[in-house]
Amino acid sequence: MKQAIYSVTLLFIVFMVGCKPSTAPVEEMQFSEGEVQHAVYANEIQWQPCPPNLPSGCEMFLLEGNPKGNGLFSVRFRVQKGFEMPAHTHPQNERVTVLSGQMSVAFITAGKEQQAKHFGPGDYYINAKGSTHKVWADTTSVIQITGIGPWKAELIEN
Repeated sequence: MKQAIYSVTLLFIVFMVGCKPSTAPVEEMQFSEGEVQHAVYANEIQWQPCPPNLPSGCEMFLLEGNPKGNGLFSVRFRVQKGFEMPAHTHPQNERVTVLSGQMSVAFITAGKEQQAKHFGPGDYYINAKGSTHKVWADTTSVIQITGIGPWKAELIEN
């Protein structure tokens, strides 16, 4: 009996040591010499207009990283009630946290819009890469998007 337990334990250890993560590591934050923390205080955010390729009624603030580069990024968007991002896809998963307000997301398959899902403060969702979706603000809202760059929105023609 002891021999069987030792054999199973040894097999488990060999299996676990031989296993390597199948995903690439996420880029780490680069700190300046002597710094040990990166902090952004909500009351100090200086909102900037969104790029002209996004619909009006949108402001943004980059928290970390570079959405156009490779690696991890986090960005906040403040959008006005009625803001609508038309049907689009992303080349990577898009992680969204609603910080305030209410956002709605509808997925589009075979040319039809599926029932929208509604998200409020504290809610979190992930849009899968390549999934066609549209997003709109039911109220003035702040959302935070985290993803792996390069990040872009490919608009879908109707």
